[in-house]
Amino acid sequence: MPDTRILVADDDKAVLAMCVHALERAGYEVVGVESGSEALSCVRAQSFDLFITDLRMPRMTGLEACRAIRDLDPNVDMIIMTAFGSMEAAIEALEIGVSEFVRKPFQPCDLFEAVERTLDKRRRERENARLRTLLPLLDLSRAFMHSVDLADIPERVVRIAKEETQASSASVMLLDDDILTIHAAEGLPPDVIAETRQRADEGIAGYAITHREPLVLEGDLKDDVRFQYREGTRQIETAVSLPLIHKNEVLGVLNVSKTEEGAAFTETNVEFLSVLASQAAAAIDNARLFAEIQDAYEHLEELDRLKSEFISIASHELRAPLTVLLAYATLLEDQAPGSMREHLDQVVGSAVQLKSIIDDMISLQRIDTGEAQMNPTDVDVRSALDHALDDLEPLASGKEQAIEMGSVSQVTVRADKQMLDLVLRNLLSNAIKFTPEGGTISLAVEQGEEEIVIVLSDTGVGIPKDELERIFERFYQVEDALRREHGGIGLGLAIAREMVELMDGHIWAESEAGEGSTFYLALPRED
Repeated sequence: MPDTRILVADDDKAVLAMCVHALERAGYEVVGVESGSEALSCVRAQSFDLFITDLRMPRMTGLEACRAIRDLDPNVDMIIMTAFGSMEAAIEALEIGVSEFVRKPFQPCDLFEAVERTLDKRRRERENARLRTLLPLLDLSRAFMHSVDLADIPERVVRIAKEETQASSASVMLLDDDILTIHAAEGLPPDVIAETRQRADEGIAGYAITHREPLVLEGDLKDDVRFQYREGTRQIETAVSLPLIHKNEVLGVLNVSKTEEGAAFTETNVEFLSVLASQAAAAIDNARLFAEIQDAYEHLEELDRLKSEFISIASHELRAPLTVLLAYATLLEDQAPGSMREHLDQVVGSAVQLKSIIDDMISLQRIDTGEAQMNPTDVDVRSALDHALDDLEPLASGKEQAIEMGSVSQVTVRADKQMLDLVLRNLLSNAIKFTPEGGTISLAVEQGEEEIVIVLSDTGVGIPKDELERIFERFYQVEDALRREHGGIGLGLAIAREMVELMDGHIWAESEAGEGSTFYLALPRED
């Protein structure tokens, strides 16, 4: 391990030189001393990963040096070299925490093996400790996946951060319009929680946000200009501030601190908090997104309610005066002479078109409110087609269109007669409307084992393939709103589909732009 620092103590200069030279050649950073007291001074001045010492040295024995160094730094691993071992010394060494014994005389390879075993054991212990520490994050991650409560997530993060790191306090600050406020905290005075408001570039939290990385502070933080110290607040010995970042967006900061003298956050603590901060950021972002979707959904529900209410009021309020207008206009049309008759004919035509729109709005409102109850009966398909054609054939004749009906044998479907009539009228009206003068509209019936399919084809303008599904949506029209030439408000096909579904059938279309369209209406056969 190239970055491993090793301290070697032996009063035998030849053995000491051999150990230092051999370990340095292996890539370790090595310091050699000739006594236990010198070793103790080195540990006070700098940190080491491994201490190798002779058992018998003058003034301070190897065991005494190990015990003193263990008090200074509990994390240092230890190896003892000896030619005069005893059971008592071995037991004492094990109690101190010595990992290996190397019997003198030894070869460099013997020392390498002892060092590698010791360091490998420490690596495994540290990895196991790290994994044990990170295990709670697995359950937390599962909990976060199902949490959409923006208030609950910061509270849970704070509680876990404080408990798992034995911290004195923890808090989550969230960012809103470049202002940080505390959304959850434990171990902080209530006035600090209530009054803390700071810019995103201020204090320790602002530093962590600006640099987008964890910030670990130790020592007397009262004099740190980045720390907002309040009179009456306990002295903080060490603190960690971690930015909450998700999808490259900074959402806030997780702050954790300790007040006990000599307390410190370990490397494992910081790693744990970093993973926790990452999970918390993802959960907070998901909760915010869910809240936005929920708000949007509620807004859409309200708009839908207002739309339905408007349709209901408008259709019923318009229907009565329109009926009177149409009746008088028809009466006057029959009695009017010459050019006046032509003008009244346009009035009647426009009134009929408006009545059709209002009828569609009422049908839609009845579907939404559940008033459109289906009364299934056995309906003869040929009779239903003839009835729809009786009223709409004059419109086709006015555009010199040919309506062709193939041979239709007597077949019966289970359907609501009025609903089926309305669906057929909407499909035929649509075909006539979008087929140019002189075009052709064809009707056919296909029989299956369980359903009858009515097929209606035209030689009209056609529909782009990417819009075939959308034509059955309410108020949707293929044409741009500013270029509509054929009138209507885009309800006919939507009503047709919803009524067909009420009759346990289905409807779909096949088309290409400029090549006409074919609509298929499938209904269950009579049992």
